[in-house]
Amino acid sequence: MGFLTLQSLSKVYGELAAVRDVDLSVAKGEFVSLLGPSGCGKTTTLQMIAGLVEPTSGRITLDGRDITHEKPNRRGLGIVFQSYALFPHMTVAENVAFGLEMRKIAKAERDRRVAQMLGLVHLGAFAERYPRQLSGGQRQRVAIARALVIEPPVLLLDEPLSNLDAKLREEMQFELRRIQRSVGTTTIMVTHDQAEALSISDRVVVMEQGRMTQVDAPYKLYERPATAFISSFVGKMNRIEGVWQGGRAEVAGIALPSEPASLSDGQAVALSLRPEKILLAQAGQGVLDGVILARFFLGSYWLFTVETPVGAISVSVPNQGEEPPGEGGRVSLAWTPASLKVDALVGAAA
Repeated sequence: MGFLTLQSLSKVYGELAAVRDVDLSVAKGEFVSLLGPSGCGKTTTLQMIAGLVEPTSGRITLDGRDITHEKPNRRGLGIVFQSYALFPHMTVAENVAFGLEMRKIAKAERDRRVAQMLGLVHLGAFAERYPRQLSGGQRQRVAIARALVIEPPVLLLDEPLSNLDAKLREEMQFELRRIQRSVGTTTIMVTHDQAEALSISDRVVVMEQGRMTQVDAPYKLYERPATAFISSFVGKMNRIEGVWQGGRAEVAGIALPSEPASLSDGQAVALSLRPEKILLAQAGQGVLDGVILARFFLGSYWLFTVETPVGAISVSVPNQGEEPPGEGGRVSLAWTPASLKVDALVGAAA
């Protein structure tokens, strides 16, 4: 059994099942992200763990203790909300110390722990400032320090980076992971940003319509998504329907190099190919010839839409410092067989 476990956890509002039969076991010190689009049930799941929402059914245990119906203040968990919820009339040090004061911690010990935590989040020099005097990233670190200073068994993060601009958000992803690793606190984070979840989590839980559809290490989730929804939600993906014939995948009569599969001849298949796994070659020198329909420069890479005999294909090419072919250019696409994933189409007859 894990340090934190959810067993058949559900939350129903009238006829709407916000969360349905969720089972999850989280190890001590693990960083797990709940990932999914708005309305998938991830925030409701976090709120049930926190005690802010009462489950309709199921069980939550923490270190072997049933906390399903315990009040939030009895659970002793650390929570960082999307808005940070800092007290504007309190200094940084006073904000961080608040939870310790509520627990009647002696002033000397309180001051020691606040100083230690502000040092951990690199805000020691800002102890006497007020939230209004801080940047978004600094306010976020104050909120994390306040949640961690009480030494909670579990840290809950509800979209903690969503209010930051893109550059700061990326920087704070790694800062958040550094802080979590330094303290070693078991952490559950809710996010709709797949890059955020993949970059800093030990495991990612993908949620769809109230259910957990895949729980995996980030690399495995990205390379082998369990459903068509996950393959499109987690990164970009080219999905092509074809048929398995003579030990190979065929689309519109064209054989495409793919991973091996134990399928019968005539079986309808779904083929998945990540844009960054495709090489752009000169016309006639690859697997599939095509014409560039669109080209976008995104700084570190170029993104192409290439029209081919099997349909439009997205291709991502690293920026090497030279301008690649433009719209209307004839090119050829190539990839390794292992890059093209093959899955039988559910419900399709062989």
